[in-house]
Amino acid sequence: MRKWLFLILFFSSFQGQAKGVQFELNRVELPEAINLIYNHMFTQPFMLSPELADDKRLVSFKITPDIDERAFIKRYFDNMNIRISTRDGVDYIGVVKPTVVVPQQEIFTYTPRYRSVEYLTDVLRTFVDGSFSAAGTGIGSGFSPDQIKPHTASDAFSRSGDLLVFYGTKANIAKIQQVLPQLDTKTREVFVAAYVFEVQTAEHNGSGLALAAKLLNGKVQIATGSLTGSFDNYIRVTGSRIDALYELFRQDSRFHVVSSPRLRVQSGNKAQFSVGSEVPILGGIQIDNNGGKYQSISYKNSGVIFEIQPNVRGDITDLTVSQQLSTFVKTDTGVNDSPTLLKREVSTSVGVRSGDIIVLGGLAETKSSEAETGLTFLPKSWKSSSDEKSKSDILIFLQLDVDQEKAQPLGRLK
Repeated sequence: MRKWLFLILFFSSFQGQAKGVQFELNRVELPEAINLIYNHMFTQPFMLSPELADDKRLVSFKITPDIDERAFIKRYFDNMNIRISTRDGVDYIGVVKPTVVVPQQEIFTYTPRYRSVEYLTDVLRTFVDGSFSAAGTGIGSGFSPDQIKPHTASDAFSRSGDLLVFYGTKANIAKIQQVLPQLDTKTREVFVAAYVFEVQTAEHNGSGLALAAKLLNGKVQIATGSLTGSFDNYIRVTGSRIDALYELFRQDSRFHVVSSPRLRVQSGNKAQFSVGSEVPILGGIQIDNNGGKYQSISYKNSGVIFEIQPNVRGDITDLTVSQQLSTFVKTDTGVNDSPTLLKREVSTSVGVRSGDIIVLGGLAETKSSEAETGLTFLPKSWKSSSDEKSKSDILIFLQLDVDQEKAQPLGRLK
């Protein structure tokens, strides 16, 4: 007997298939285990399927005298997808292919009220298995649900319609119906009014933000704060309107309005205000197959570019702001074919309550100028000279108003 076989076999006074048998196998390969079972426990002849003749699965079990050994063996083999069938006194032992029950697939359609088909599809796909499609005005309406494969061109096309179509099981459709009322809600809208000031000050007057704080002190309720840990990054004004602040600052000749954008945008989306021009910029030189040369041209924006992206989170709105003032000048550094872009830019994020006014600063430019006074025919030592430094700050005044209509969930779908 092989070394890896450990067999303990005890019989009661009754032989054959009588109850009261104790039998144990430990890590015996399947064909050898079947042979041992029919030689020492069952008496009838058997036929083994060729598919099982080379089966290397290991068999381990123990039968005690208080159980029906034949029922035990049949149940054990059933768990291994092996069936014992008896015909004319012979046991036929063969492989049983398990029956795979394919859940019935159904089509579920839904017309979004507030959110896009693309948004709903991307969220729903994270927790259900099935195919999403779209119908209606979208270019993806020509795809049937079973043709849509995730992360393919057909998937991208399928999300541009106005009717959500899902093809999947009843269980996944029930999940979608449960979560859709919380997903298809109205998006909060944000109105942002802004004034961008360029502040001209002498160096000894400090920053433009400090000058603005002095003008506001005593007139409105203000609080200074920091976005990065210092105390000169922004001013928060409460209980006032931005147009009232504009009237206050426009009376000061040091404050010059650069732009006054008004933007309405949905929460989570970007909005841009741009006043300026698109300047052609020469690119690299390329050679075609015939040896001809041509130079590519790209266009870049310059002027006043104001961009915002609000995200409403309860009472606080996270607002990302980007303000750029730029212009193109002639290049004098050796690359004379393309102009040079001179720009000043402020980009930051701040938490804002609806109705609050935020004054952002921190972008300054210092210029120095020298002048001599005196008669030209007098000696140089009799003339006087002066050195004057001036600063130019960019201040952004913005007020954010969030619509007060709260997102109402839909009723439960049926």
